[in-house]
Amino acid sequence: MKEIKSEKDINDFLEETRALHDGCIIDVQYKHSGIKRIDNCLHFHPDETKLTLKIFAPSIFDAIVEIEFENLLRWQINSKNDYLYAACVNIEPGYIVWSSEIYTSSERLEDSSYVIARSMKWRIAD
Repeated sequence: MKEIKSEKDINDFLEETRALHDGCIIDVQYKHSGIKRIDNCLHFHPDETKLTLKIFAPSIFDAIVEIEFENLLRWQINSKNDYLYAACVNIEPGYIVWSSEIYTSSERLEDSSYVIARSMKWRIAD
């Protein structure tokens, strides 16, 4: 999988996936491995979270793009809006922000599907 760490990585992702134009979220998998029982208490480690999205991308010959996020801060899949006009990715201090719309400003994120996480990796699935 290719990792997003820089503006060049973002540009490469958007170019290779054609910004997921006309895409549709077809699968969502969330996993929290950081809930552990220690001495009769539950301990939560939010850094042990993972979200995987699969997006059908007709603009790249009906490919499936798989995006994997780890160490999630916030996320939302808006079922009213699982169609993507064009995705947006931005790097903010310590986080990657991915949005199913062409913006990543916090006041507009609630209207879309979005993920704010410490890491983002992606690939075009076989």
